[in-house]
Amino acid sequence: MLFQGPVIRDFAFSFIMIARSQKEGNEIRKIIRFLKLGMAPKFRTTTYLKSPDVFTLEYKNGKGQDNLLKTVNQFNPGGLALTSINTDYAPNSYWSAYSDSQPVEITMDLNFVELRPIYYNDQVGTPTNSVGY
Repeated sequence: MLFQGPVIRDFAFSFIMIARSQKEGNEIRKIIRFLKLGMAPKFRTTTYLKSPDVFTLEYKNGKGQDNLLKTVNQFNPGGLALTSINTDYAPNSYWSAYSDSQPVEITMDLNFVELRPIYYNDQVGTPTNSVGY
């Protein structure tokens, strides 16, 4: 077997979001819009485009920096690009919505790709009680 170079990893996430009120429905729409705007390239001039946003993701069990989970893979310090977002507004083939047209349940699938590979020096720099990248 020959070493063919570092690998850029990709990550897939699937979320089920259920709006229990109009306020939660509005928040779900804001989340989807934020992600769609972040993954879109920005128009600079007729010749050039600006890159989409770079995302940083962490697994946490609280709000503080000390609440970072060390038992799961950490994400690339170089950031991630959101490559696709798929929203299913009628999961299980059943459409149900509130009076303001907010679907009761939404399934959202996200795919992220690392912007650079993980190198040895990246792994060495992670805490010894974590699994690393």
